[in-house]
Amino acid sequence: MNQNLVKKWFVVQIKPNSYDLAVRNLERQGFEAFLPKMKATIKTKNKFINKDVSVFPGYAFVGTDLHNPYWAKINSTYGVSKLLSFNNKPSEIPLDL
Repeated sequence: MNQNLVKKWFVVQIKPNSYDLAVRNLERQGFEAFLPKMKATIKTKNKFINKDVSVFPGYAFVGTDLHNPYWAKINSTYGVSKLLSFNNKPSEIPLDL
């Protein structure tokens, strides 16, 4: 079976200032993590600074198979606040999105 048909994408809420920590720890556990970033120019004091900022502040995407018995570990991953869910079931992102 094609792995893309089995893998589902979910949204995780990230703890403040823990983006890199959360992504690193999710990937160590074998999950595929996606944290979209974009370049932004920010003015601080009298300087302009080019900085990478998150497209969706406070959130990241995780790709996993729900048949994987370890998907429940996402909630206890360092840097992750919680896996967004509804009715005690993780909310899946539609593939066409």
